[in-house]
Amino acid sequence: MQHLNVNKSLQELVENDYVLAHALYFLGVKFYEHKMVSLKEVLQTSDITEEQLNRKLKELHAEEFPGAEFFKFFEVDAIIEYLKHAHYLYIKEKIPYISRLIADLQDTDKLTHDLKLIFPYVVEDFIKHIYHEEDSLFYYVLKLHSANTTTFNESVMLEIMSKYSIKRMAAHHENDDDEMKGIRDLTKNYAVDGMSDVHLKVVLKELQAFDQDLFIHARIENEVLFPKALELEAKVAKYVAESIKTY
Repeated sequence: MQHLNVNKSLQELVENDYVLAHALYFLGVKFYEHKMVSLKEVLQTSDITEEQLNRKLKELHAEEFPGAEFFKFFEVDAIIEYLKHAHYLYIKEKIPYISRLIADLQDTDKLTHDLKLIFPYVVEDFIKHIYHEEDSLFYYVLKLHSANTTTFNESVMLEIMSKYSIKRMAAHHENDDDEMKGIRDLTKNYAVDGMSDVHLKVVLKELQAFDQDLFIHARIENEVLFPKALELEAKVAKYVAESIKTY
């Protein structure tokens, strides 16, 4: 992250680092409403300090998922806690920001028109997916984890296990795992070559970064959480079967 030249216009600075647009937005400034104004003027009129802006910019640059390998030695409850925190960030920060960027685009061509039309539906489907995942997959895996670490009621656990299946959930997850495909196709993989509209460039860069986040998020689930959950399910099923035999 380079030092900000406060004498440059917001457009120049954002062109160099699109994440600056998000930092400014967080502090109450939409860069595209002040594109040709210098950062120095914007800071003065907005009552934002350079220190505040740099701190938020550094924080946003640091927001990256570790790779799936990082989680291989974690217990499932810790992995789920991490994934739920990611869901929270998506719903409370990333999606509202991208939605506002897209809503404020000038409807000047087919791409901007289609983005404004399609993205709200993508968001709606994605949020449904998140809540369903937390209410089914995460709920069930945490029940299995609890049964594996503490005493449990065999009949209650048997009833829960009759309603869920990690194998079935994994298959469904694999098939229903690419919410951003339509956006990728629409934007030709977020291509910005030859594009002069900095606002639209920021939209595409943010969509691409969000897509990459979701890809890593899915890898954590598919390559780490599901295999661990399958092992847990088999182990708990064995405990339940042995417990029932003793009655």
